[in-house]
Amino acid sequence: MNKDIFNEIMELEPSTLITLYEIILKDPETEEEIPATYKFHAGENGYGNPIFFGGGTGRDEYFYLPCFAEGFDYEDENLPRPSLKFDNTDGFFSLKTRYFKDFVGFDVRRTKTFVKFLHGKNFPNGVNPFGSPTEAAFPIEKYTINKKNLENSDYIEFELVSRFEKEGGLVPARKIIHNTCGWKYRHTYGCGYNGPPVTDKGGNTLTHNESATLVVSSATARNLKWDKDKTYNQGDVASVYVEESDETIYHLYVCQSNGIQSNPIKDKKNWVQDMCPKSILGCRARFGIVNDVNKEKTNGLPFGGFPGSYG
Repeated sequence: MNKDIFNEIMELEPSTLITLYEIILKDPETEEEIPATYKFHAGENGYGNPIFFGGGTGRDEYFYLPCFAEGFDYEDENLPRPSLKFDNTDGFFSLKTRYFKDFVGFDVRRTKTFVKFLHGKNFPNGVNPFGSPTEAAFPIEKYTINKKNLENSDYIEFELVSRFEKEGGLVPARKIIHNTCGWKYRHTYGCGYNGPPVTDKGGNTLTHNESATLVVSSATARNLKWDKDKTYNQGDVASVYVEESDETIYHLYVCQSNGIQSNPIKDKKNWVQDMCPKSILGCRARFGIVNDVNKEKTNGLPFGGFPGSYG
């Protein structure tokens, strides 16, 4: 616990305790976090103005949102399942629950501090009368919205659970498969391979005209981009950009014949795509021996499967 917080607790008359909340928003389609949050406070002691807190400078604005929270205490060694109840007389939360699918799975952060430690911008003339705007706080509590308990024209109530207590959660989050890699090939969130073409999907070696030390960056891929007006010969390499849900990535193709102008995506006879077979052998072909150096011996392989789970 922060030393300033501890000392304030020990005071005979500590300043008012306030609680700040954050709901971390997600894209309702992809379920990925987006750079936006709902930051609010419940208005302890009738305070209805925004509270500025964060970064040591009062960086973030927490608006007043009538709500009632309970059940955060630990009892009988069981993890708490708190509830958050929001005023819904204006229909605000009914609209948001429809868009964000009842907020199920959204993370909630709860921060407690004392008025004494708020930044000066929360006070008249920008001066904290306590003279201690350190923004000290209790450890941040993290929960996940488990379900919507109730919704009517007066209020909406949500049940929170500890991040260690998710119904239907999988541990680990990835399936354990001993002989298949789950990483995306040549992808930011994958194995990170960025060398020249190696094999096709079946693990068959591709012969090409590019250097064995080629580093395929986004700039290199643009230089290799397939050109419909260019004629390609056997061993030539072309890149094709593909739009995926999270980013634009490139695929590399190796030409198999001479005098080819066809689109690599459509012409499977004269073009072969560089693909990883998702096996340890495929991983070794890319990361095992690099520039005549045995990287596997010193660094291992970034194989995304679980070979030790076999049997």
